Amino acid sequence: VGAGEFGTSLITQSLGHPAIDVPVVADIDPDRAVNVLLRCGVAGDGIEICRDAASAQDAMMAGKVAVVPDGLLLVDTDIDLVVEATGAPEAAAAVSEAAILAGKHLVLASKEIASVCGPWLAKLAADKGVVYTLPDGDQPSLLIGLISRAELLGLEVVMAGKASEYDVVWHRAKGELSYHGQTFAVPDFADNWQLDGADIPEVLADRAAPLGPTALKSVPDLCEMMLVCNATGLRPDFDAFHAPLARTVELPDVFRPETEGGILMEAGGGVVDIVNCLRRFDELSLAGGVFVIVRCTDRETWQVIKAKGIPVSSCGNYGLLHNPVHLLGIEAAASIIAAAQGGMPTSGRTPRPAFDLVGRATREFKAGEVLDMGGHH
Repeated sequence: VGAGEFGTSLITQSLGHPAIDVPVVADIDPDRAVNVLLRCGVAGDGIEICRDAASAQDAMMAGKVAVVPDGLLLVDTDIDLVVEATGAPEAAAAVSEAAILAGKHLVLASKEIASVCGPWLAKLAADKGVVYTLPDGDQPSLLIGLISRAELLGLEVVMAGKASEYDVVWHRAKGELSYHGQTFAVPDFADNWQLDGADIPEVLADRAAPLGPTALKSVPDLCEMMLVCNATGLRPDFDAFHAPLARTVELPDVFRPETEGGILMEAGGGVVDIVNCLRRFDELSLAGGVFVIVRCTDRETWQVIKAKGIPVSSCGNYGLLHNPVHLLGIEAAASIIAAAQGGMPTSGRTPRPAFDLVGRATREFKAGEVLDMGGHH
């Protein structure tokens, strides 16, 4: 349901997948869905726009891909699983509930609705004997999986996080930082490029200062981390997040307790945060990836790991495990197959409504003013 960025990437990858069939696509703009299918190599006579569930079912039985204008029509067809990827809260809620009540597994890519009623949908799915899961390809499920892997290995997760949507890129020759289409003059930024035993909070503040009021914390990032908290029992270090401007190799030093020179107020660990990836223009991006900081219980072993290129803090107490990619619908096949064939979610079995995402005004606005998310959310 939804032929936007996530839905399109899912369709393009799934049409040739040996374990997945895409017999029906729903989008409020049927022509957009048709164009996606044509781009993926589906013949024009193999696509049929249908206005009701019965005609969609007939088209599917004839070997065609049915396109419907409403996701609620899709759930009444003979399919095993629904992927909801509209990002539209009201529509996503209605389709998600209807899919579960119709006995379909649900892969919910719309974090907007997962953040509000995901735990209830998970319980409803369990009661109906189907699977509710967030999809791999988006950061919440990928980070939940990385946390689970670390815990499976017996590692203590001190902190878990994700990279923000956009990198801050240093162009040394120009003396500039670039961020999401904006540039900032930083002639002396080399002084803050390395931590080198300096006061970490002070260096982080100096790095962020040239960006002024530029928002390094976004609502989508906070929303996704709330999903991780509700699925894992981890919690924010504080409600607004630190969201430092840091290089990937620095993460074990930055995300350690204040008592050891880092920025975490919670010395006991088990917290979440986000990072704005700082890099040179010619360096590999963290690419909106996910990571965990784990406690190094045996320093000698972790020095061996460090020698293999894994970032370890300068004090030797903390190590970085990271997955530097999120591939949208290209990776969602893992969650689809886990749900439909294995009866398992990839984002935890029992999300609980422990945390909420709430709005806080940062400027005055008037009644009736339209609030625009901006970007592609």
